[in-house]
Amino acid sequence: IHQWLVPSWFCFVLFSPHFSAIYNYEAVQDVELSLQVGDTVHILEMYEGRCKTYIHLKEAIVKDRGQHETVIPSELPLGQELTATLREWAVIWHRLYVNNKTTQFRHVQQLTYSLIEWRSQILSGTLPKDELAELKKKVTAKIDYGNRILGLDLVVRDDNGNILDPDETSTISLFKAHETASKRIDERIQEEKSLQQSLDLRGQPIFNSTHTYSLYVNFKNFVCNIGEDAELLMSLYDPDLSKFISENYLVRWGSNGMPKEIEKLNNLQAVFTDLSSSDLIRPRISLVCQIVRVGHMELKDGKKHTCGLRRPFGVAVMDITDIIHGKVDDEEKQHFIPFQQIAMETYIRQRQLIMSPLITSHVIGENEPLTSVFNKVIAAKEVNHKGQGLWVSLKLLPGDLAQVQKDFSHLVDRSTAVARKMGFPEIILPGDVRNDIYVTLIQGEFDKGKKKTPKNVEVTMSVHDEDGNLQEKAIHPGAGYEGVSEYKSVVYYQVKQPCWYETVKVAIAIEEVSRCHLRFTFRHRSSQESRDRSERAFGMGFVKLMNADGTTLQDGKHNLIVYKGDNKKMEDAKSYLTLPCTKTEMEEKEAPSGKNLHSLANFTPTKDSTKDSFQIATVICSTKLTQNGRASSLGTCAPHLIRGIYQNYRS
Repeated sequence: IHQWLVPSWFCFVLFSPHFSAIYNYEAVQDVELSLQVGDTVHILEMYEGRCKTYIHLKEAIVKDRGQHETVIPSELPLGQELTATLREWAVIWHRLYVNNKTTQFRHVQQLTYSLIEWRSQILSGTLPKDELAELKKKVTAKIDYGNRILGLDLVVRDDNGNILDPDETSTISLFKAHETASKRIDERIQEEKSLQQSLDLRGQPIFNSTHTYSLYVNFKNFVCNIGEDAELLMSLYDPDLSKFISENYLVRWGSNGMPKEIEKLNNLQAVFTDLSSSDLIRPRISLVCQIVRVGHMELKDGKKHTCGLRRPFGVAVMDITDIIHGKVDDEEKQHFIPFQQIAMETYIRQRQLIMSPLITSHVIGENEPLTSVFNKVIAAKEVNHKGQGLWVSLKLLPGDLAQVQKDFSHLVDRSTAVARKMGFPEIILPGDVRNDIYVTLIQGEFDKGKKKTPKNVEVTMSVHDEDGNLQEKAIHPGAGYEGVSEYKSVVYYQVKQPCWYETVKVAIAIEEVSRCHLRFTFRHRSSQESRDRSERAFGMGFVKLMNADGTTLQDGKHNLIVYKGDNKKMEDAKSYLTLPCTKTEMEEKEAPSGKNLHSLANFTPTKDSTKDSFQIATVICSTKLTQNGRASSLGTCAPHLIRGIYQNYRS
């Protein structure tokens, strides 16, 4: 590589002569080397270091070093296959673009994006064995499907997705495997054709040139005899992936059968924004509504019982695939979404957040997660709703928020609540500054201690800076209302291992993220008001939003440590911020020292302190923050690099 590519102010240590290009470079002189992303570079000689901007270290095993050496990548075979597939598809993808084959181009684009995302998960090395095996099946199925529609060779595999070796597999076994794979792919192609026909029914030219979409929801009415106040949390849900797509739209409903805020009567509207073309081609998509009762522990409780508790009550689910696909397009049509109340005798022993439906043929198992509950509700063909449910009108709008406010001003105005996608749209506009942190309370396990029965655990979440100061209104349970300073979870009655699956959004200024952390306190809630007043928090956990290296908290699940001790110490940030917040961090700190960190920071250690556990998941959608350590380092030293380049240029 020519010395002009390696300025004198770049000095790096060379660990291996094998690299991969991470940036395209077009040679402008004969002595320079043109690079394409992914190219393998074997450096025989080196002058003044290597260019960090263009070359990336790649782990490999080198056999028979020298002119005839063999380089074997250290990554998993599946990762190598993904890399080879993406390179092969990239050439075809470019050809489709040049030939203006828009439909095929978009199709290959979605397939490629999926493989890139899955490849990142595989190479991260953080997936458990069972999740990796499940992901492997999805990846191989996607590769085989993509190869078929592109007219490429079919790879024959075993039941686990491994490529069959023709030298070790009989001809008959190869033939049967090939026949099975071909049949499976044909069925998938037929499903895609049916879906494409549905998409073609849209027939609106305005959709053809749009990359971002919004779903308009007009909440008309909610009929249900609850007898207490309620919270209705509406969001978009993909039943095939068992995944929530958007943040919540919150409606607070009064015990009198009307909105809590009377000014919102006949004016409950929301728009779910940032939907991309990939969301529109999902096989299925649902609008789900979780109903949480706010009142006593039991509906029959009287005045002497604790009130203000958030209790699970029911669920309403509607398949909106036809609306998303454009087959139904009438904002005046009111859709009825049947409500299914939770069985009182069932949820007491449940781990779910909400909602075992009153369907005798679909019994909810004790260990089933929330996604299974929703999927069973979606799969149910008959619902005994007894006239109870929601009435809404829906319409898919092309464009982002600013565009739909301009083009559909009769539907969307400034009073319309905005529920964003938990992810980015296909195109991020320059003015779209975002710093949203989505936190999901997943599950916990809490020892009953001296009690004869499990605790009724309530989790209180708050945001604090490094001095312990509370960040006001930083937590947003749902669009349509201002943020709250503290968020209280749903309370389950006498459940040792409650599963919440409650998602909230944390929105704070970007410059404050490095100083802030999330605090979770755990408290037993008694149904008797006199006893409940004397109950104090029995434990706490926390997690920092930014790591020491300047990167933000990684997306995914986090197993937090539940600390027990004096309540005043639990509220003193300086007492606990020096402690590890996750079990992974604790193991890393305990290993070299051999000390038990549970006893630090004046927390009172107990024999049960390690029995409790608490798990959350986070997703960060930020246009400023990064989870990439290299990008963070680059951002930190960018001003110095620019000055160096300028001085080099002048000299």
